[in-house]
Amino acid sequence: MLRRLLLASVLAPFIILGSGAIAADHAESPGADADQAADLADVFLFTSPENPRRLVAAITYGGRSGPRSRIDQNFVCDTRVVYVLNIERANAAGTFANQPTFQVAGRFGTVVATGRCGALRLENVPGAGGTFDGPIDTVFTSSTGLKAFAGLRNDPFFFDAEGYNGMVAAFDGPAPAGGYLVNAFGLGQRARRDSFANRNVSVIVFEIDLDAVAPAVNGVRPKIQVWATTARKAS
Repeated sequence: MLRRLLLASVLAPFIILGSGAIAADHAESPGADADQAADLADVFLFTSPENPRRLVAAITYGGRSGPRSRIDQNFVCDTRVVYVLNIERANAAGTFANQPTFQVAGRFGTVVATGRCGALRLENVPGAGGTFDGPIDTVFTSSTGLKAFAGLRNDPFFFDAEGYNGMVAAFDGPAPAGGYLVNAFGLGQRARRDSFANRNVSVIVFEIDLDAVAPAVNGVRPKIQVWATTARKAS
């Protein structure tokens, strides 16, 4: 029922995009931090543990910098931001031209019943059989059975920010005993330290048909590379 209650803003084709955000990723610049919905964090692509003929793509965004004890509690949903996963298939020589072969577009829409941002529409997902959409915080599927989800999840990115900052500071002096990595990150000396532990991040996740995006030729699949971009509608 919810899928039929989307406003035209999410049903319109994704052909009119505003300017891209001029900023670094994951709260690394004032420009990015000021636009949480368009602030990309990380992109993940891996083989589905449920079906080896599917890939799982994930775009994370909106995670804010802060103490490791902080937990981000709110999913960032903005109907004016378009999320694009660019997928490039290598040519016959196995090289890339950095030009996308596929562009998967995702955008959120307002649910009429609540007046709030609360549904995701995906276009151009390889193997999806067309555009499909569904409510946030719920796994929904395309006509071909590809799954998708948008919501708040534990941030999967691992990073020792304290160790990194310590290593950078150490560059001003003589090399410490054991080397920079061992001294800063405590390799082999203590448990790993994850600055993103107990932190949430907003995420868009969807499956891709492997045969559609990288069909095998003589039993060999071509390489692919992926990157994500965001854009905000100008008006």
